[in-house]
Amino acid sequence: MKMHSILITLIFAPALLLSAQTAPAPAPKKAAAKPAAKKAAPKAAPKAAPKAEPAQEKAAPPPDPSIEALAKIKSADPLERRQAAAKLGQLRHRAAAPALVQALSDESPRVRQAAADALGLLTWREAAPKLSELLVKDPDAGVRQQAAISLSYLVDPASGPALVKALKDSEVSVRYAALHTLGVLRYAPAEDDVKGLLSSKEANMRRGAIAALGQLQSAKSAPAIVSALKDPDLYVKSEAIKALGNIKHLPASAELAALLDKAEPAQIRMEAALALAKMQKNDGLVTAFEFVKSPELSLRSQALTVIASVGDARSLSFIEELYAAEQDPARKAELDFTRQRLAALLNVKIK
Repeated sequence: MKMHSILITLIFAPALLLSAQTAPAPAPKKAAAKPAAKKAAPKAAPKAAPKAEPAQEKAAPPPDPSIEALAKIKSADPLERRQAAAKLGQLRHRAAAPALVQALSDESPRVRQAAADALGLLTWREAAPKLSELLVKDPDAGVRQQAAISLSYLVDPASGPALVKALKDSEVSVRYAALHTLGVLRYAPAEDDVKGLLSSKEANMRRGAIAALGQLQSAKSAPAIVSALKDPDLYVKSEAIKALGNIKHLPASAELAALLDKAEPAQIRMEAALALAKMQKNDGLVTAFEFVKSPELSLRSQALTVIASVGDARSLSFIEELYAAEQDPARKAELDFTRQRLAALLNVKIK
């Protein structure tokens, strides 16, 4: 049996060997396909660098007008000097005051006038002595007038004597300016000189004298001012009423009450009511009620002042009603101010 098996093996072994040699080799496994490489996006062309702008020179700062004016105040041209002095006053350039004081001695009267005006605007009190000198000595009336006006801004009592002298100036414009400044200064030593102007033929001078005496609160001049209540000039008469109120001249209260009559102009009636209120007299209350709705601001304002000064509980109720009904914001504010003052006067609380 062993021999039989060996024999079979020997017979078939070569065939098996040959079959193994001729069998096709197994196909190699295909490698996985690689993804196609993405095409790179084309690179953007580099931006060209902006061209450098040529360096621009910085604009020079605008010239300082005060420096220009200071330079021109020494110009050979009097017109330029005058304009420079005026400009320095408009700019309120206080550092220019010494140059302006020098300009008060300029050969040109128009330059002196502009310099005097500028020093007044600057309220440069150190200029008062020089302005007082110009007021009484300068040959030009325009310069003298401007000196008097500028002294009203400086309010230096030391200029009083020069202003009193100027009341006799040959030019009415200078006299009037000096009179006004004496009133502003309330220069009591001028009282008699001012009182003497009440008989002036010029209405503006009488009016100015009355106003100054009112500012001086000259009780000594009050009887003469009462006489001016019959002046034919409406404005002189109005100024006399105001002055008597400022002086609080009680003996004139009857004459003032008579001026509340409806036959008198509205301006006279309200001035009389206000003057009486300053004396703590309520004779003008009814007149004030009449004008409290006036479209004219000055009359309305005076009426409200009278009510706030001497009003009573009835007055407060009247103002409260007007306040509640008023739609105009400005007028409502006026009424509110009045009712607040009146409530304080009457010592009552309001909503």
